[in-house]
Amino acid sequence: MTTAYFSLLMWLLAGLSCFATFMSYAEPGRWIRGDQHIHTALSADARSTLDQVVHQGIETFNLDYMVISNHLRNTSHNNNGDPCVEQLFSSSLADYESPALAALQKTYPQRLLLSTFEWDMPGHDHMNIGILPGLNKADYPQTAQKLKATAYFEYQFGAKNTPKDFSGMQFAAKHYQQASRQNQTHDDAVAALAWLAKEYPGQSYAMLNHPTRYATSYKLADIRDLHNAAPDVFTLVEGMVGNQFNGYRGDYAQKSRAGLAGGVDPFVATLGGNWDALLGEGRRIWLVANSDHHFKAAPPHASGYFPGEYAATWLYLPQARLTAATWLKALKSGNSFSVYGNLIDSLAFSLSSGKQRAEMGQTLNAEAGDNITLTLTVHQPEHNNREKTVGDGRYNGEVPALHHIDVISGEVTGKAAPGSDAYQAEHNPTTRVIKSFTADDWQVNADGSLTMTLTLPATHNAYFRLRGTHHGYNDKGWTANGEPQRSPVVAPGDDSQAYYQALNQRNYRDLWFYSNPIFLELIANEAAQH
Repeated sequence: MTTAYFSLLMWLLAGLSCFATFMSYAEPGRWIRGDQHIHTALSADARSTLDQVVHQGIETFNLDYMVISNHLRNTSHNNNGDPCVEQLFSSSLADYESPALAALQKTYPQRLLLSTFEWDMPGHDHMNIGILPGLNKADYPQTAQKLKATAYFEYQFGAKNTPKDFSGMQFAAKHYQQASRQNQTHDDAVAALAWLAKEYPGQSYAMLNHPTRYATSYKLADIRDLHNAAPDVFTLVEGMVGNQFNGYRGDYAQKSRAGLAGGVDPFVATLGGNWDALLGEGRRIWLVANSDHHFKAAPPHASGYFPGEYAATWLYLPQARLTAATWLKALKSGNSFSVYGNLIDSLAFSLSSGKQRAEMGQTLNAEAGDNITLTLTVHQPEHNNREKTVGDGRYNGEVPALHHIDVISGEVTGKAAPGSDAYQAEHNPTTRVIKSFTADDWQVNADGSLTMTLTLPATHNAYFRLRGTHHGYNDKGWTANGEPQRSPVVAPGDDSQAYYQALNQRNYRDLWFYSNPIFLELIANEAAQH
């Protein structure tokens, strides 16, 4: 063998070794399931311990990720609910939650556990804020940088009753005492999101929680202001809300605009409503479902299901490796769907034209007049987590069969200008159900999944989203002409167990799933240009 031939052989072998190494890291994507809004006993209005919440979410309900989001308020209890000296949330995060969550992360190295917080937004209701600096650091999420950022946010934008003196804080900075605090008005809320966009681009997110729980929380113009300030940060709306194990489902009592419809906030559930109005401007604000867990049952009270028990958000992770960085990218991509009661456990939804294809959260470009094909495949599991007797820990209810899946579409006309009539508009009059698939329309595949398609011409810029249910179109008390109705109220009585059974029965009697949208954008005909 000549020296040149030997060198060439070694070069080829080295190349093959590098290719094999590359292939070992080019992991296929996968769907992951989790919850972005979870309280523990660190919040004054919660009772479940951190250990209890994490073990239930992972061991019992097999969640891939869990995001702890305690209130950004002074705390007087630790992770276990034991009384402690009242201190700022930032201090409790450093003293209690962060080290305990880091230990739990070591126990579950294949899952992702994160700390965020729920902010009392000045002038409005709640928003979850995730500040995640150092996403790729080995010691994430327990970094001094994260704790310092949280402390600054708490001082600058936190609740009105947050103390003015932060001088004793471990992560305080001298300029805290010189800054003009912004925690009173709508403009202060806008400033907070602008600060996140400036200081932590790509490392922070904001989620609008239970948006119409109170009738006076927002006008849609307020939400447009918030989104304009930080469109890459404010990317989520909790339309499928938590606190479902409650007499007033979601804790939406008379104080709300209209209660929940099918367990879903009217912000999302109303056809042509608030979410459709924002999507009609082309705004990328994605729907998620959460537990908002505080505790489940503490006789005679009831609150919310455990994380993963009833509500879940499914995210597509392009790489199989789950880290804080890959999770945040997936969360902001919009390639996700949300579900109650495990009604479905997979969804493939795409829009295509020729060789072009787009999935949830993406945009398909097509020429006017082109045929576009909408394709979706769903799968239903046999069982959900319904307990036959609440509290027995036997989560083996049967999943009801899908009755129909609606394709909802609306026109996209571009962002409204601040101060215009369109900027105040709370509805999208172009939104409608363009197709409702039933068993007559879908193909049953060998694995039991259901596939259906719809082909239509591309005539205008638009978005397409899905919702599905086991209800018929006119299931008295639950649907009317296909539209979800306000959830029945369950009144507590002297028998707590009977109350819990009635709550569980109502909630599992009313199951829905929703997808995020795919956008269609018309492009100029190249032939016509020439």
